[in-house]
Amino acid sequence: MRTEAIATLRRHPVFATVPEADLTGLLDADPCRTMAAGQVLFAQGDDATHLYVLMNGQVELAVHRPGCPAEVLAHLSAGMAVGADSLIPGSSHAATAQCVQQGRVVAIRGHALTTYLDSHFDLMLAMIAEMAGSLHGLVKEITELKLQSTTERLASYLCALAADRRDGAIEVKLPFEKRLLADRLGMEPATLSRAFAKLRDIGVESGRGDRVLIADLENLRSLVEALDMPWDGETP
Repeated sequence: MRTEAIATLRRHPVFATVPEADLTGLLDADPCRTMAAGQVLFAQGDDATHLYVLMNGQVELAVHRPGCPAEVLAHLSAGMAVGADSLIPGSSHAATAQCVQQGRVVAIRGHALTTYLDSHFDLMLAMIAEMAGSLHGLVKEITELKLQSTTERLASYLCALAADRRDGAIEVKLPFEKRLLADRLGMEPATLSRAFAKLRDIGVESGRGDRVLIADLENLRSLVEALDMPWDGETP
């Protein structure tokens, strides 16, 4: 299992250049963990002891407040890391990470990684850059949730999915089911359906599955630009 764990870390931009022997020293005793759908990887307030890199499956990161619905911060997929709180000695997790699909994760000991970073400045810079990029993405999403209508959020999200595609008629694949997409965009599933219905007037068609047909990508991008909404191609 260590070989599989190291292969997963090799595909992560931060750990790609770390020698195999050093990666082995960072891994937990049981580095590959299988998580069932609905299982909590760590809960808000738990002691932060490990950083996790997803091998496959999906993890939802959410903040819970008494008397309020959970606020979904992100949906993470294969290759992404969660649990950066573990890099701060004595800290606890600021959010809950729960698997929404069965999957596997690689567990890295937070204390071991922190010690290693102390003597590897280049890796520390890479880790800081990775965390800064994640923070930028969260700030961008929070701004959109506060300033955009539900239809605008959906249009911006679809443009981000198609950021590397040429104009014209295209088909995009949603990275997760529509219930989770609604959570990600800060709306109810019924509201998401209404947002899709409004975009149908400009040629956006969504069926029962995870495929969305866009009749004219340039038209959708023009709508986003007219509303001054970002579709800069960052991973949704």
